[in-house]
Amino acid sequence: MCAKAPGIGTGALGWDYSNTTWHTNRDTYDKIVPEDLRNNATLIAMLAYMASEDAQKLPRDLVPQGNAPDGTPRGWPACPRPTKSAAQSSR
Repeated sequence: MCAKAPGIGTGALGWDYSNTTWHTNRDTYDKIVPEDLRNNATLIAMLAYMASEDAQKLPRDLVPQGNAPDGTPRGWPACPRPTKSAAQSSR
């Protein structure tokens, strides 16, 4: 988004993702739900395939990012500066 490249946002359905569910250091591979993972991978693969085969390109229009809590329009995020090591990264 920071480079204003076209993209598609995806989100969770919210079955088990309430306000009390957050990622922590206790998230481990043994907690993966294989069926959910399989379904999500299938949907993303279908989306990528269908987008690649579509004769019409994705729109290049910039979509507003909504408003901040104070009501001012949000701008596009700034692209982070490249880092030379993972230790320098803020991600």
